[in-house]
Amino acid sequence: MAAVTKTDNRILELLNIKGWSQAELARQLGVSAQSVQYWTTGKTFPRGQRLAKLAELSGYPQSWFLGEDSAPSFNAPDVPPKKPDSVVFTVLDVEFSCGDGTHVRADFLNVVRSIELDPEYARRLVGNRPFKNIEIGNARGDSMTPTIAPGDLLFLDKTVTYFDGDGIYAFCFEGECYVKRLQKIGSKIVVLSDNSNYQPWSIEKDALNMLYIQSKVISSVPFNINRFG
Repeated sequence: MAAVTKTDNRILELLNIKGWSQAELARQLGVSAQSVQYWTTGKTFPRGQRLAKLAELSGYPQSWFLGEDSAPSFNAPDVPPKKPDSVVFTVLDVEFSCGDGTHVRADFLNVVRSIELDPEYARRLVGNRPFKNIEIGNARGDSMTPTIAPGDLLFLDKTVTYFDGDGIYAFCFEGECYVKRLQKIGSKIVVLSDNSNYQPWSIEKDALNMLYIQSKVISSVPFNINRFG
């Protein structure tokens, strides 16, 4: 039981150091939020591939999570230098489908790059939401046109990982990721496309446990490429 307690303490310590919530850690590891909750309460602890992924993500050795090492000197992770008077947003390693769905790996939320924006312009895009809550994804497919076009940059509120009323969400269902309108009707969630060529479909009550809401779409920015040959 001691090993669980040590791992429990190390998981909580990691969350505090990184400033991550349990939901954020779950997203980055590709596990359920319940799994992370169990780790932090001592019910279970990560093993095998999950422990390896946790070590890779955090930069700390597996032995530290198992309580075999003394606490390392925690250095701030490498981040792009922040220019004065700019806001840096991370861009996720995933394209959200505005079509028939995009198959994703368990680690699809790795950060691959960043975008710097003028704070005033960024504020117009995300409203009063804290900049730290915002990530960027890419749209593909045409099911949400004309609202969202293929290639658009999507500004996502990563703290909204639940159904927060009718709106446009980035979500995964049965291994596929989408950007669609979600509307609750009775006990089911109806998935709607803005393009009338795509028919609505439903996630019934008994399948809602397979619905993973990654974030809520706050705004989009066109990212068109014009080809001349």
